[in-house]
Amino acid sequence: MVVAICSYGQVAYFQYRVVPQDREADFVEKETKYWAKVAQAAVDKGKMASWSLWRKVGVTEEGAPNYVFVNVYDSFEAADPSQIWNSENLKTMGVAPGMVETNSFTKIPFDYWLQMEDMIPGDYKYALVNYAMPKSRNGFIQENKELWKPLHQKNIKSGNLGMKSWGLMSVVYPTGRLARFSVLTWDGFDKISDAMNYLRYNPSGMDGDFQEVVSKSKMGEIMPEGGFEYSILYELVHRIAPKE
Repeated sequence: MVVAICSYGQVAYFQYRVVPQDREADFVEKETKYWAKVAQAAVDKGKMASWSLWRKVGVTEEGAPNYVFVNVYDSFEAADPSQIWNSENLKTMGVAPGMVETNSFTKIPFDYWLQMEDMIPGDYKYALVNYAMPKSRNGFIQENKELWKPLHQKNIKSGNLGMKSWGLMSVVYPTGRLARFSVLTWDGFDKISDAMNYLRYNPSGMDGDFQEVVSKSKMGEIMPEGGFEYSILYELVHRIAPKE
């Protein structure tokens, strides 16, 4: 997703937030002006690979999360909150944490831990996140790696479709029959128009390469109920990554 800078084998913590419309500006200012400094301190010390905040484009349903934080770590062993949100790093904000907290006026309906399975690196501003609950998670992951990734690589290299990046992640926790999704893929774009053109119905855009992949695909068996659970577009609000 939403994972703008990461590599294979890393893990990510997704925290979804519901932010009231009349408090969005306040929320974004506090998170990007103050809490991002804490994340930067942790990233600079190698305690976190990256931190980013994303805003959902549009409204999918009433009361649904409209923001998501993505914290990326090199491993689960490295995902130690005490090494990130500690007093030393908190001092970088320059104000008392209580003055810029956002938990009191937002809600965290759910969060997820995920593992990176594969990706095509790239920088992007919009992430189309495709949430899935396949009958066979292994089948979904393998087909995406072996069949769909090469097609995406070709399109990204050629500049077709406006795609800049692609990735595949599996859910580590929570899991089970009532979980919202067990895997996700993301498609990265620089412009929202590229993302919308990618999504729209366009028979002429189904070239020979795409048709060949579809002919070999077993997604009808892997996801017999048909398609993704949800495909949601997110816009990058702020990102913290290692300084070059």
